[in-house]
Amino acid sequence: MNLWCKFVNLQLLDTRSIMLCLKMVSYKELISFIWRFIRLQKSSFFFIFFIDCFAWSLDALLWPYILHIVIDIFTRFEGDRLMAWEMLKWPIIAGIGLVIYVETASRTMGFLMARAIPKLTADIRMEMFDHLEHHSPHYFNERFGGTLANKITDMTTQVESIVRELFWPIVPAIATCLLGVVFLWFVNPLFSWILLIWTIVHMAICFKFARPVDEYEHRHAEARSTLLGKIVDSFTNNFAVNLFYRFSHEKKGITHYQKIEQETYTKARLYVVKMQCFLSLFYFFGVVLGVFGSLLYVWIQGQITTGQVVQVFTTMWSLSMILWTVGTTLPGFFQSFGIVKQAYSVMRDPQDIQDKPGAIPLQIRSGEIIFDNVSFHYGENKLFQNKHAQIGGGEKVGLVGFTGAGKSSFVNLILRFFPLYHGKILIDGQDVATVTLESLRRQIALIPQDPILFHRTLWENIAYGNPEASDDEILLASKMAHCDEFIQRIPKKYEARVGERGTKLSGGEKQRIAIARAILVDAPILILDEATSALDSVTEAYIQDSLKELMQNRTTIVIAHRLSTLSRMDRLLVFDKGKIVEEGSHDDLLVKGGLYARMWNMQVGGFLPS
Repeated sequence: MNLWCKFVNLQLLDTRSIMLCLKMVSYKELISFIWRFIRLQKSSFFFIFFIDCFAWSLDALLWPYILHIVIDIFTRFEGDRLMAWEMLKWPIIAGIGLVIYVETASRTMGFLMARAIPKLTADIRMEMFDHLEHHSPHYFNERFGGTLANKITDMTTQVESIVRELFWPIVPAIATCLLGVVFLWFVNPLFSWILLIWTIVHMAICFKFARPVDEYEHRHAEARSTLLGKIVDSFTNNFAVNLFYRFSHEKKGITHYQKIEQETYTKARLYVVKMQCFLSLFYFFGVVLGVFGSLLYVWIQGQITTGQVVQVFTTMWSLSMILWTVGTTLPGFFQSFGIVKQAYSVMRDPQDIQDKPGAIPLQIRSGEIIFDNVSFHYGENKLFQNKHAQIGGGEKVGLVGFTGAGKSSFVNLILRFFPLYHGKILIDGQDVATVTLESLRRQIALIPQDPILFHRTLWENIAYGNPEASDDEILLASKMAHCDEFIQRIPKKYEARVGERGTKLSGGEKQRIAIARAILVDAPILILDEATSALDSVTEAYIQDSLKELMQNRTTIVIAHRLSTLSRMDRLLVFDKGKIVEEGSHDDLLVKGGLYARMWNMQVGGFLPS
């Protein structure tokens, strides 16, 4: 089922796929999810519910009753009109008290909602963020970041809409109508039955037309999320758009997704208009003919007083306006549920990499790494089959091979970025699959080939390696990685922001930031994946000294296409199509005259060709 939902993102609203997704997320599941957060503030929401329902009911039902009493006093009083005050004062006082109560209740409810709703949405947002953040890099490689962020926004805004519409007007309206049935029974049972039948038919019409809005809004929300993801993707890669001058191409691509979004939105809106047409007809025949005709008949028969006529008419009119409000609200209510269904789908995506039950912290003594009969596939591509490899504690090992040979996958599996199909990876005899991810990754420092920086200050980006490091430690790491040299030339120095994904910095500057982070981590295992590939030769020479110091007493794995940088490694592992075909020191492998020797002779300008 989850695969179908992912398919919808790519294939854009295939009807069968949408229906499968709709079936997958039930109202019960959504309500359970929302209730989990409402329960954290159950006292506040209970008072909001009680105050709202009570205030609405009194306002809608007592005012007509007070008018009934006042009008009957006017019509029956025959003495000096100045003396009517004695009979009128209590209804007038009750009316003033009712106004004060309703206003006080409304303002109290406003204050309670002002505190409860922001906390509700904040709790949901952080729950979704935490769930998504714990997915593996592979999960994010398959999805647009803008789409995921949009789902979080959709969830919080629409849950707020659902809760607000439940508390006003849906639940209070239903409660008021049911109390109205009781109130009118004591006036005349006929009008009690009319109100009950009217409420049932009205709500049936609303639900009949509003429920399809759920389905269409789910489709619309999915289309809107996909559209937003495409827009964010285009903005993120604006340099390429400018470089190739593909503005028309991008607009044409976005227009396709915009058309689908517009079509699904139009269908959802049309259902609302159709419902309002049916309600208008029902109101004409129900209110104008049914209620007015019945009132006139029972009044002519002398079964009710003039005051009671006013009470019944005012009550029915007030309740008709309340029901009309509910009728116009329900489509939006189900629309919000449709959007929430679409947004909630990401909460059902299982986290492919997470701590197993009973996981324990990793304890590293020497840093020995063993691949024990490991098999790993990329889809149908069987990269590793029953792989065996051993890296001794404190050993410095270089990984060599053409692009796609499996070098980066080798280190990614050590970090548990992907699950194994078979076998296990041991660090000092401990299976990495059975230790906590936090303890594993905090004891492995990786300097990637393409460092990704946050759109934060330079200081924050460097400190990310160890947020608890002191200012002196951060500054020392910056100097060791030769970051301080270019940072001092920037106007705001360490307080300068680096741009989204570090776009304000050069490739070499970003790599130096990544090296400074790794220095701060101070982990017993160090992995360098083309860590100096973006550096000029002078800067690389300086940093190599820092890296050499950083490698001391650490298990180190180095990936490099510049083979000369690996010549001083203790041992080299030569990869070819997922297999380790050779291993040994640089000199031994040259003497052997195998694949490594051929690659050494093939390299141009010190680099291995692709």
